[in-house]
Amino acid sequence: MSRRRYRKKSNFGGLFELLLELTGFVWQIGAVATVALLYMSYMAYGWADNLIAVGEKSTALSAVFANFGFGVYLLPLMLVILACLFGVKTFDSYTKGRF
Repeated sequence: MSRRRYRKKSNFGGLFELLLELTGFVWQIGAVATVALLYMSYMAYGWADNLIAVGEKSTALSAVFANFGFGVYLLPLMLVILACLFGVKTFDSYTKGRF
């Protein structure tokens, strides 16, 4: 008998799709998700800004951060884009329920 090894799939994509689908029915879920994503993007921006400040003081990392420092700001930007996506879906669900 041979045993097959199954790789555990990431549930993040499924959770994201489920939240986006639930937002279409219940706008409050989307509002909470939007606020949470905006808060996480604010915290990620603070982290990225701090990382850039520390990296510029380091002699070994200053050249890397001078040329590729924008890369750490991609995480907050991605979170803001997701928050906008949830915000638009929430607004659409809210207007369908109200009017």
